Amino acid sequence: MSTPEVPELQSVENLTAQQASTAPEIDPRDEVEYRFEFEHVDSRGKRWVGSFVNKILTLKQRRQMKITKAQLGGGLSVAALDADVWEQNEMIAHLAISLDHGAKGFPDWAKSLEDLHDISVIEALYAEVVSHETRFFRRAADTEESSQSS
Repeated sequence: MSTPEVPELQSVENLTAQQASTAPEIDPRDEVEYRFEFEHVDSRGKRWVGSFVNKILTLKQRRQMKITKAQLGGGLSVAALDADVWEQNEMIAHLAISLDHGAKGFPDWAKSLEDLHDISVIEALYAEVVSHETRFFRRAADTEESSQSS
């Protein structure tokens, strides 16, 4: 009769290292509030910088954002507005609600995004906010899925 093979025991250090290598990546965008440093150089070579805190919108804030977007559109329907104007209104309204205007380092130039001349600044800032929301909600889905499979 042969003796069954016993798996080799791993040391605690090896287990800890293995767990660390499989642990999910920690990303500041996983939090409701996300602080980031912004830097963008526009087509004329002007450098736009600032510190921002973006907050994931609550349902109430999302509703307020939609109202702000409608106000920026002058109450006109989507069909009556140029697609670029509608898209700009979406970005401006979202940033007006989601960015913490009282945060330390919030730049003066960002206090009234409608007054900027170059849309690329708003697009770059909005892209950072969208990356936060995309990461945040994906992580929430991952957490929910893993708790349901347990």
